[in-house]
This record gives sequence, structure tokens and C-alpha cells, in this order.
Amino acid sequence: MGFYHDTGARWMAIWADGPLEEEMGTHLDTGLAGHRYVDMRDRTIDCHRSTSNRAWAARAIASRREGALGTAIVEGAAHRRSLGAGMPRPGVHGPTHTHEYYALLRHVDDLCRGTAYPERASSPEDERLIGKLLAAGSRDRANTGMPTVKDYEMASALLAAEQARTGDRPPELGIIRTQEENR
Repeated sequence: MGFYHDTGARWMAIWADGPLEEEMGTHLDTGLAGHRYVDMRDRTIDCHRSTSNRAWAARAIASRREGALGTAIVEGAAHRRSLGAGMPRPGVHGPTHTHEYYALLRHVDDLCRGTAYPERASSPEDERLIGKLLAAGSRDRANTGMPTVKDYEMASALLAAEQARTGDRPPELGIIRTQEENR
């Protein structure tokens, strides 16, 4: 966890994995009430937990295993359509994606925000698929050869696997590249 000065007496506590923001606020209040941090009592400390790639993959895989992912995608896409939600133009924000794609991103982001310690696998059997999803979402950074993982790449791979589902068993996750990337 890191503390960052925002403005004036305002600070931010930021961490990637751990308790929910409300829980961290309670921990901070308890810590500041003691005698060690008297100087910080007049400060406002906002709590923000970021979402790591590992957390995104763990929540997506747990939702998939629990059978909630497909329903969330269908319902979220229908909701977006009922609102008349527009889609970005191709080339402006990358390739055009579907309502299902954006519903998947929203669903997993909501799970990440609402889960304490979101990087933890919900079940031991999730570990293998979390690794596969992280691999499916990775690519080499230009000029460095260092891999980078993107949630939108993981979302594309996961959505393709969900849409190719047969029977009770979803297909294995694989690397999915957009048509623009294949050129």
C-alpha cells in the first residue's frame, strides 16, 4: 500500500490487493485513533484499491466457473442495447467491440470492486485457468520484448471462449487477436 499526497491536507491510500475500500477506511481510522499518528488526524485520507491483471483474471475465472459469467454478459448486453448505448467508431478507440464485450468488462470490474482480496483464486482449480487467461491477455511491448497484460485482451479471449461454449463445458481459453492485429 502506498500513501500519496493529493492536495492540502488530502492524501490517498492506494493498494492493489486486500480489503475492500470501506474496510481499509475502518483500518485507517483505527490506526489514526492511536497515539502514534497524531500528526495525520487532521488529514483526509481517501482509499482506493486498484485492479491488477491478476485480480481481473481471478474474478473472471471464478464467475465463469460459478456459471454467472454467461448470464451477466447476456443481461448486461441486453441492458446496454435497451439504453441505446453507442459503440466507439473503429479506429478511434481501437477495434469496434460488441455490447457483450463491454458487458463482460463491466461485470468483471464490478466483481473486482466488490471482492476483498480479489487476486486470490476462489477455488484451487481456478489457478490453471487464471494463468491461461493472463497468458491469453499478454503481448510483447513494442521494442522491449517484455510482456504486458491487458484486461481488454483477456476480455476478448474470455468472450470468444464463452461464445464457443458447447454443452456444460466451456472450451479452453486461447489467444484471440483482432483482425487489425493479424495484419
